Amino acid sequence: MNIWHTDYLVKINQTLYKDVLSTDNISSAEVSKKFKEEDRFGFVLQKDTGLKNIKDKFFVPTELISSLPFIVLTKEKFSHRSDAYWFVSKVRSVKIPSEKRMEFKDLVDTYADYGHSMQPYWTLSKIIMLAAYLERINIRIITEASFGKDSLSDILQLTNGGVANLYKATLAKLKYSLKNDFIVINELGALSPQDVTDMQSYLLQVGAYKPFYENNSRSVEGTKESTDLMRKSHIIFHNPPNYYTDKKQPFFEQMFTAAVMDRFPGLYFQGYVTEDFSVAMVDMSVKEEDFQKIKDVIATINYFKENPPTEEVYTFEENYFPFIGKQKQRSLRTFKTICKYISLYSQSKEEYDTWIMTLKMSYEEYKHIVMGEH
Repeated sequence: MNIWHTDYLVKINQTLYKDVLSTDNISSAEVSKKFKEEDRFGFVLQKDTGLKNIKDKFFVPTELISSLPFIVLTKEKFSHRSDAYWFVSKVRSVKIPSEKRMEFKDLVDTYADYGHSMQPYWTLSKIIMLAAYLERINIRIITEASFGKDSLSDILQLTNGGVANLYKATLAKLKYSLKNDFIVINELGALSPQDVTDMQSYLLQVGAYKPFYENNSRSVEGTKESTDLMRKSHIIFHNPPNYYTDKKQPFFEQMFTAAVMDRFPGLYFQGYVTEDFSVAMVDMSVKEEDFQKIKDVIATINYFKENPPTEEVYTFEENYFPFIGKQKQRSLRTFKTICKYISLYSQSKEEYDTWIMTLKMSYEEYKHIVMGEH
């Protein structure tokens, strides 16, 4: 049995976060509401009640929001403009501590430990996903549908949270998702011309490593005119070009300008998951050792997010990656961050060199694939 089976991981997540409010429950920007004749500033959080289409709305004062995730200890019902809310006045934080319970190499090898037909690509994709969760990068990962890339973001969302995995993302969805620090844009096929224009503008801003995203509209709940991007990663998942040409659809390079490619370099990974996940596990009880293992992973991820590496044991030579012009300002920044975590994972210079060669080859191979489609 693999503990990263989605059914099993959902059960662990439900056990960990039962009756808990987390950042995933936030449904508004900071707002003001009148409570007991006093204007209070805070955030609206929503949680399912178990009844269809019915959610509890909690108004959490700004001074308590940093305690998330938490269990509500004291609440009082009030109304605001005909809507009913619970005013939260006392909470108990249930944060899993930030502790280094394993080395980074052990973390990578433990996380999403699936059987895979191309294990080097699978391991490299795990390093990249963790790097994106821990620091800011912008990149594309291109694979066949069976590679397993969706599971990598799903696992991070179920364990540590703060991940938005958006299918056929619209600009409104993207703006709302910026409450998370890690945004996965999953498939951009069949967008309307206006959607492409909007997406182009968005990707150019976030891909340029700008500190803020300038939002031209305030019509979307949960967004502000200017959003902090300093710790927000964006990864775009899509299939190889032939997948779209076979469907008579444009592929990524035909939809967006070269400036977007410079900001989101593409990596082509081969292979497919060989793990057998065909057996449903919804009725299986959670083993204590598995529960502890997941908590150790969460604590270690928290640790590295708060304590990112500042020094690299191994480095690559200048001009090792074939970036020219403006790519050296953007693509190279992303690759340097990835290589920092490859260095943290590697146990020798020889191993490090092998990993960065795999990274470089996956970048160059995708460029050759695209050239063959033009």
